[in-house]
Amino acid sequence: MCAICNFRIEFGVGHPAALTVAVATREAIEAGLIDPVDAEQGLLAAARARMSSIDALNLLQARIEETHAPERLLALPDFYVFLVESDTWGFFRATTDGFDPDIVPEVPDVRATDAARRSCIVVMPEAGLRAWLAGRLDARTALERSLFHVDAPALAQATLAAMLADAEVPVVDER
Repeated sequence: MCAICNFRIEFGVGHPAALTVAVATREAIEAGLIDPVDAEQGLLAAARARMSSIDALNLLQARIEETHAPERLLALPDFYVFLVESDTWGFFRATTDGFDPDIVPEVPDVRATDAARRSCIVVMPEAGLRAWLAGRLDARTALERSLFHVDAPALAQATLAAMLADAEVPVVDER
């Protein structure tokens, strides 16, 4: 389900970088950099995990909207966010009033060899997103450690990485 538009976009599509992000997530959890997301089992647990992912994507949307003026939002490419723990996709298309809640996205293209044809996708764990939202992790560190992976043509990749950096709160050192 797209967390932004409430449209079911369960594409049955993962992302080639999901395994890399999952391994980086495990390493970050073991290093104490981020906290794990509850990993219960069963159908009800899966539904709760999906709702938690949707909540995290809505918080991401709100953070980006509150930290970017309309002209900066409009400069962003259309992009997807893929949360690896729950295979949850969100789609973001900017308008002058924030991200469009009524958009019906296409299936993301994750396999095109021509970078210009591939969809712009930010792959991340919900655990990493929540740590970033709480100010316990900065975008630069998340990108360097492969907790966040931006799959996009070079200009869009730089724009989306800058968007994350500009939307973060100052990181609190809890040591």
